[in-house]
Parts: sequence; C-alpha cells; structure tokens
Amino acid sequence: MARAFPSVPAGKPVRTYAGAAVAAGVVVLVVVLRFGGAIKPEFPGLPTAGPFTEWGLPLARFCFDACALGCVGTLTAALLAPASSPESRSCRRAAGWWALGWALATALSYVLTLSNLIPLPAGDLLASPDLLEFGTSIPQTQALLVVLAATAVAGLTWRLPPAVRLAVAVFGLLPPAYVGHAASAGDHDIAVSALMAHLVSVSVWVGGLVAVLVHFRRSQELPAVLPRFSALALCCFAAVAVSGVASAWVRLSAPSDLWQSAYGQLLLAKTAALVLLGLFGWTHRRRTVAGIADRSVRRTFVRLATGEVIVMAAAVGLAIGLSRTPPPPGGGGGHGQSALEYALAPVTPGALITEVRLDPTVLILLMLPAVAYAVHARRAASWPAGRAIVWYAGLALTALVLLGGVGSYARAMLSVHSVQHAVLTVVAPLLLCLGAPFTVAGRYRFLAHPAVYFGAFVLLYGTPWLSWSLSGYAPHLLTELLFFGLGLLVFGVLTGADPGTSGDRARLLAAVTLTHLAVGTYLLLAPPVAAGWISLAAPSGAPGVLADQRLAGAVAMLLPLPALVLPAVRAAGRGTAVLVRGGR
Repeated sequence: MARAFPSVPAGKPVRTYAGAAVAAGVVVLVVVLRFGGAIKPEFPGLPTAGPFTEWGLPLARFCFDACALGCVGTLTAALLAPASSPESRSCRRAAGWWALGWALATALSYVLTLSNLIPLPAGDLLASPDLLEFGTSIPQTQALLVVLAATAVAGLTWRLPPAVRLAVAVFGLLPPAYVGHAASAGDHDIAVSALMAHLVSVSVWVGGLVAVLVHFRRSQELPAVLPRFSALALCCFAAVAVSGVASAWVRLSAPSDLWQSAYGQLLLAKTAALVLLGLFGWTHRRRTVAGIADRSVRRTFVRLATGEVIVMAAAVGLAIGLSRTPPPPGGGGGHGQSALEYALAPVTPGALITEVRLDPTVLILLMLPAVAYAVHARRAASWPAGRAIVWYAGLALTALVLLGGVGSYARAMLSVHSVQHAVLTVVAPLLLCLGAPFTVAGRYRFLAHPAVYFGAFVLLYGTPWLSWSLSGYAPHLLTELLFFGLGLLVFGVLTGADPGTSGDRARLLAAVTLTHLAVGTYLLLAPPVAAGWISLAAPSGAPGVLADQRLAGAVAMLLPLPALVLPAVRAAGRGTAVLVRGGR
C-alpha cells in the first residue's frame, strides 16, 4: 500500500501550480486572439455571431482540449501502474470526471461553432431548435457529435479495462482533424495524418505528465511509473516533432511564410515551446528519473514537472490560436487530384517504386516497433541475427507498400491495392512473426480462426466496405491496419509463435490458402468491383477498370502462395513427426 512522503509538496501548492498553468494557457490564447488576427473585425450591415461567440468559442476549445488531455492522460497513467494500486484506481475514477467535463465542453463548442458558422448570436440560436438541429448536417458540428458520443463511452463505462477506455478516448480526439485546416490542405492525407499523430502524441504526453504529477507525486509507485512514462514521453516528443514538421510542410508554400505570416509566427512560437519542453525532458532524464526514490529528487521532480506543465498549457493556448488562424495563401488549399485529394503521377512500373508519400502516422507506427526490437535484442544475452534480419525485412516491406509508390496508387487502382493487401495480410506478417521475440497472438488467438479470416475477406469484397475504404484516407488506413493485425494473429499461430496443435495449424493454413484463391477467382470472374470509385480516381496510364480488376485477381491469387510454402512445410513436418511418434 502506498504511503505519503510529507516532505513532498501536496494539496495547496499543486492547486496553485494548476491555477498558474491554466492562467498561462488562457493568457497566451487571449493575446494570440487579440493581436494575431484570429478575431475578425465586424463590418456594418453584415450578420455576425457577436463577441460572445467570437471569444467564447476559442475559450470553450481550451476547456475542450484541457479535459481531453486530462481524460487521455489519466487513463495512460492508470496503465503505467499496477492495476490493483490505489493510484491506478484513482486515475480511472478521475478519467470519468475528465470525460464528463470534455462532454460539457463539446456540447458548448457545438452551440458556439454553429453560432459562428450561420452566423447568429448564441442566444438566438438556442431559442431556435430547428437551427440547432441544422448542425447535424455540417461537417464541423458532426465531428463534435462524434466526439460527444466517444466521451460518453469513455466516461460512463467505469468497468471497462483502462486500455479499452483509452482507445475510445483517443478515437474521440480524431474527428476534429477532418474539419480544420487539414481538410483544405493540398496534401489532404498527409495533413490529416500529421494532425492525428500530433493530437494523440500531445494528449498522451501532456495529459500523462499532469496525471503522474497529480496522482503519483507522493506514491511509492512513482519510482516504477516515472521511468515508464519518461520512455513514453520521449516517443511522444519525437512524434510531435515529426508530425509538426509534416503539418507545416503541407500548409506553408515557402520558408519565408514562417516570419511573414501570422500563421508562421505562431508555428515558430510553438517550435520554441517544443524546444523548451525538450530541455525539460532532458533535465528530467539527467536529474530525476534514475534517483526518484530519493525525497530531495522527488521535490526536484515536482518543481520541474510543474514548470513543464505551465509551458505545456501556454503551448496549448498557442495551438488553439493557430487553429483559428488561416494558413498563408498558396500553402493550404487546392487539390491536385479531385478524388484522392493529392496529385498522382502517370502510373508506370518505375513509379510504383520511386513515388514516396511520407505519412507521419505510418512512420511513427513503424518507428516504435523498430526501436523497441533493437532495444530488446541489445538487452538479450545472445539474439539470433537471422531473427533480427527477418523482423526488419518485414518492417521494411510494410514501409514499402504503405509509404512508397504502392501506397500512393493503392487507393486508385485495384491491382495495386491487391499488392498492398497481400503483402500486409500475408508476406509482412509472416516475416515479422518469424522474427518476433514475443507471443504475437496471445490472448487474442481466438481471432486467428479460419471462419474469421475468410469472413473478413467476404465482408471486404462482398459489401460496400471496399469502396468506402478506398474513398478516404482514414478508412483506407484503418482497413489495412485491421487486416495487418489479423495477419499477425494468423501467422503467429502458423509459425509456432503461439501454442497450438498441428491440426489447428493445418486447418488454418488451408483456410488462408483457399481464401486467397477464392478472392483471386472472384476478382477474375466477377463484374467490376468498386468501379465508380476506381474510374474516378485512376491515374493516367492505368488500364481499364475491368483489365485492372483481372490483374488484381491474379495478384491476389498468386502473390500470397510463395509466402505460404514455409508454414506448409512446417505443418507437414509436424504432422510427420506426430505419425512417427504414434507408430512407436
């Protein structure tokens, strides 16, 4: 059971620091709104939402972001401590209250956003229920309704595991990414990806630090929790930097926009805050993380962490002001390709290799396992080089089909989509599972079932799912990640990374093989699939819709087969061994 450390600042000082952090964020936000041009002057004779909406909307957004950070951060902290600890239980309870505040801020933002868009003063809007309902047809307010549903789930489902509630809360961060400046950026997919990665990383980092400071500063669990959070914060810092650079890249047309536009100046201010936060983190790792069990070091940690939170609050104020400031002309609008919302060069075999789209979310998702595997292999007494080679080959192949030309053309050509899908579902999972240092399937092994694998492909190709997944960045990424995860579970069983009988493996291998043969046959013989989208998005030089589908069928049928040879040989070897033992 945790015991208190009397020498560590408690109650009143922390409340004082929290008030200072909130004040810093609000002051920065007000200054940005007043002098940064985010509050537009009124013009006589034109309708206006009024000063209450103009000033209330960014302040409501500040409350929205603060509660979102608190909800995500407390759930993150709950996962860093033993589930039975009082601090973990306290974090889970606090997350519910943060979610309630998040929901209230979302409801207020809904009203003020609608007031700003119509425009109509908020009081008049509340007196007109029909106008309030009009918000269900506007993307900006539709996104807020999705957030409201997510906050309700995160706040009211007390008995769900913290990991599930955290996943719901993280999902609640994402809808606004589709209706801000990212929605009008020329490289829409990269802009949305950068903003999603930015929002999630900042929420885990900032909210997590606040939760550790509030719930663990006087706990015996802090020496175990702080090193874990420090490693997580370092990953978040890198993710924030990468996503911030990508976001600036697609919104600014020239480096001079950084100092010649209000948007660029706010970006520079945010960059300065990030550098300062990096110095805080470096100081933590040098002075507090290793010696946190000492009471004097604990006091140093509290002082540093509270200063860091104040800077973070100011950065949140800058971010909200930035979201209300339009990007400079020429850097944030126009799509080179009307359907895909990014430009595609004419398709050639060389373009499938040379084209590159550095998606920040995918980069971060690939960097984390790459670094984690290297750390694990270094700590192991002797780690087989061959296992590391196949692991990194699997990651490299995954990066190739997601970030290279295959990833660029996959949403526009069914044949290229079939290549990406086969690699992510079969080839890359096989390599990763052969090199994995851990049980891949584990408690979710029940999903690695022949019926589940076959049913997933039936749903993809037999319902509107395929058209939906090709028509948008987020649906496509989600679909590929789901099938990639299913492939990892399946090949975790087939390669022996997860315990199972040879009969289970043989049936699963047969189901996987027959599934890909069936999908290939279907694409070869069926009428055009997702023809409306493919004909709209296909780049110049692409074959006709039906010819492209026939090629996709051949790929779906043939590409997975060589990768299935190794599991088949292993299954046959195990079966022979069982027969030999039975004969004895």
